[in-house]
Amino acid sequence: MFGFGKKIEQDPKKALENADKSLNTGLTGALTKGFMGKDFVDRMNSSIEKGKNAMAGMEEAQMLAQSGMPASAEVLSIADTGMLVNFNPVVQLKLNVQPSVGGAFETTGQCAVSKIAIPRVGDKINIKYNPADPSKIVVM
Repeated sequence: MFGFGKKIEQDPKKALENADKSLNTGLTGALTKGFMGKDFVDRMNSSIEKGKNAMAGMEEAQMLAQSGMPASAEVLSIADTGMLVNFNPVVQLKLNVQPSVGGAFETTGQCAVSKIAIPRVGDKINIKYNPADPSKIVVM
């Protein structure tokens, strides 16, 4: 669990999987529950789950940046979600999207934006979106 005598995992995805396994199974899991208590284990499981969700969101954003449909969009509204990814805020954006192919549409979605270039209402921004689910967006 604490890496004594073990190689430290460099891949964050594998590190989360290893932490989940060691916290919830076998002798290490039983000792952790026994000495630290169920509340501690529940909090750790919640943190591990949040980490897994953040990793999945980052992977989805990377895929979208590579293969999403490009478009320009006008920011209609923006709201902070209180979450951070790599110290950048995750915001809820309502956008009027002008795709390169097809007609304009409105969508609302969450994505991380640079903390030094947070869009404001009225700004024109470049995005990529998933045509199957236009709420999946990434600011370019």
